[in-house]
Amino acid sequence: MTLFQSVLDISDRSRITTVAQIDLSRGEDSVQSLGSLATRDGLIAFAGINSSQADQNAGKNEHLRAFDIRYPPRKKQRTEKSDGETQGSVTPISKCALFAPSTAAKKETYQRLLRLSPARKRESGGKRIGAIATGMAKDSEVVVFNATNASPGKSDVLTRIVLDEGQEATDLDIAAPEEAEFSVAYCTDYDIHEQTFKYDFASKQVEKMPKGPRRIHQMPFPDSLEKPQSRPKFRSLRFLNPQNLVVLANKADKSGAELRIFHLYPTGPATMVLQKTLPFHIRQAVAVDVCALDADRNGNQQLVVAVAGQDISIEVYTTNYQRNTDTFSPFKHHLTLRNVHEHQMTKMCFSPFHPPARAPDPEGPTTGPNGEPIPQKAETFQHPGPQYIRLASVTYGNSVVVDTFPLTPLDPKDKHSRYVLSHPNDEAWTKWAYIAIITLIVAVVAFMIQAFASGFSGDSAGPFSILPAEWRDFLDRPAAAASGYQRGAQHSISKALADSLPSNMPGKARLRELLSAHRASPDSNTRALVVRDGPDGFSVSVDVHPDKQAYLKQDTRAKHWDELAEHQKAAWKQRLIQAGEWAESEGESVLLGVLFSEYAGLVGEVARGAIRG
Repeated sequence: MTLFQSVLDISDRSRITTVAQIDLSRGEDSVQSLGSLATRDGLIAFAGINSSQADQNAGKNEHLRAFDIRYPPRKKQRTEKSDGETQGSVTPISKCALFAPSTAAKKETYQRLLRLSPARKRESGGKRIGAIATGMAKDSEVVVFNATNASPGKSDVLTRIVLDEGQEATDLDIAAPEEAEFSVAYCTDYDIHEQTFKYDFASKQVEKMPKGPRRIHQMPFPDSLEKPQSRPKFRSLRFLNPQNLVVLANKADKSGAELRIFHLYPTGPATMVLQKTLPFHIRQAVAVDVCALDADRNGNQQLVVAVAGQDISIEVYTTNYQRNTDTFSPFKHHLTLRNVHEHQMTKMCFSPFHPPARAPDPEGPTTGPNGEPIPQKAETFQHPGPQYIRLASVTYGNSVVVDTFPLTPLDPKDKHSRYVLSHPNDEAWTKWAYIAIITLIVAVVAFMIQAFASGFSGDSAGPFSILPAEWRDFLDRPAAAASGYQRGAQHSISKALADSLPSNMPGKARLRELLSAHRASPDSNTRALVVRDGPDGFSVSVDVHPDKQAYLKQDTRAKHWDELAEHQKAAWKQRLIQAGEWAESEGESVLLGVLFSEYAGLVGEVARGAIRG
């Protein structure tokens, strides 16, 4: 297998071209991690590449490699001699071992993670540090080093963090709060640690705050009702700014993933300030990365967060940071990229965003002697226009995909306006539209429930009594139709009951009297004796309907005693006993031939009849 390291040109958004490449030794491991420093003519690239197995067995593993990358010359830089030369170059510079020698019988340690402090865009450049972490090591460690030196050695190590036995750093990141001050954060499966450094690059003196890494958060243990294996695991983390981290966590049993934002304090544990559950199609996430867009004069800015899922999809979110309150808006979904690759993704990275230079403000007076405005040149007020950020992702199958996202100024009329991917006004409109739709649905459901409830209670005021009369007359029509239908049914049942009772029997006859009168009647087979539970679930009412077939068409939920399930019979017995209408000593035979109907079933039939009508 041929191993190589390539430099790709993505300046043309329609294609990706290779402009420089170097073949690597087949006897050594493949590239496991990568980071780069900008130079005047190209890059210094640091890579994690294990030495050959023979060298590792001999206790020598020069895992940290440095390469000098030169870009192809620009057209205006080309001479007649190199007019046809458009390729760049990749040249090895150094290789060294910063990890402690492995004590394991089988040498499998490799440089799993490499992260450099963020670049600062300035004329003289900025000094940077780096951090690397082991993979498959018997004794795992995180090593922080001076990355300004293209050939780092033992003297460039700021600190060496030895992890507890059985632990391994799953991800790490670096923030730069101030000049020569750096914050390094890393996570294991269940813990997040942080340590701050002040480093003098000239004297190589380092001040650690605190003396060792502090644990700022621990994944909570499952409660007694949950399985011990249900504890989520941290997968990746990135600094949003020096005081806030976004962390990616995978739930147990591949049941989902979520994003969490933690606020860091100078001392003590961090506080989770925001949480976002990822869509159900992401059962496990593999990577997260952040692109911080430019901030305005007040320090407010938008951050773009991308998450790579195991289903080869990428979810892109935005969150808005308010500097004066040190808070973040809820994650706003921007888009979903499906089937980005054919193979599982291993790495995902945003390009850093540096805002374009603005036109200088006009010099001299902007108003005349009488206060009239002096016309200014159009370019003085013109915003630089659209900008772009790019997201690159790679896979086990050695494929590379670069997605481009257009940015727009928050206020195009202000040349100093910051850039955004998702406009906060659009986010607010979406939020209020969602709230309005939910409110409307709840209101409609509430009105319907009140309409049917008022129909059964005999309240003729209707559900819209708080509205003006002309609106109330119009909106009450559906409710009146439903309640009128129900009241008509109740009136016909009550009239049938009164006509069927003997003249000397009281109007509120009990079940026993009705049963004896019903059976003594010559047309008992055609009439329906119906027992219903009351709205409170305890009381019962007894009615007689002259036409059983007609009633069964109206109340399709009504059943004879022998048609009820055992649990329904038990419930009805309890109701009849509580109402004093029946005793267990009377036996079930007296209930044969009686129809039993539940109040909720009749309400549903009436409602459906009203809607169909």
